[in-house]
Amino acid sequence: MTNVTDFSKEISYASKVVANQWPGVIQADDVEQEIYLRLLETSGSVEKLATMTSEERRNSLVHVGHQIGSRYKNDYELFSGNCYYGTEHVRAILESGLLTVARRDLGDMKETLTDFLDLHEAYDALKLSNGRYAALVWETYVDGRTEFTESERRTVRRAVKSLTELMNQAHRRRSDEFHQGPGARKAISNEKARTISQRQYAGRNDGFNSFAQ
Repeated sequence: MTNVTDFSKEISYASKVVANQWPGVIQADDVEQEIYLRLLETSGSVEKLATMTSEERRNSLVHVGHQIGSRYKNDYELFSGNCYYGTEHVRAILESGLLTVARRDLGDMKETLTDFLDLHEAYDALKLSNGRYAALVWETYVDGRTEFTESERRTVRRAVKSLTELMNQAHRRRSDEFHQGPGARKAISNEKARTISQRQYAGRNDGFNSFAQ
């Protein structure tokens, strides 16, 4: 009889992949425990895994793990009012062109002023902490470079992960500044936000289906 522990290696692999893509949101150990619980609580899931190849199992478990990561993010937003970024979200933001768009053009995009400010503050920090990472992000998402060695692709993934962590830090810092207490800081106006973001922009150097819903 197939037991959930028969897939411990694939579950461990999936947990690490998911944790890497949700930095600051969920740890690999928590993902692993949640996946085990999902499998044990969902009828037929273990048997379904048994019919898959090892690669299919890994992909399926990673998918489940991302659902768990997303739930953790939503739970945090619900109870704290903060927004955590995952690497997939950050990639989508970068692909939208937000790194080079002007603040005045945000109205035509689904991305928010918060996304704009967090991204640019984080990218400026990335340029200071790791110029190579910043350059690869720019080459990939601004210049449109598509040809990379496998080593460079891994470096791009690490760069996006680092940028994600910095965006989370920027968001938490901004949230703390505006929530130090009633009246501690005046709300920023749209006009002032536009002026600040434009100045910041001008100062930069350009250069499987789930087992259960």
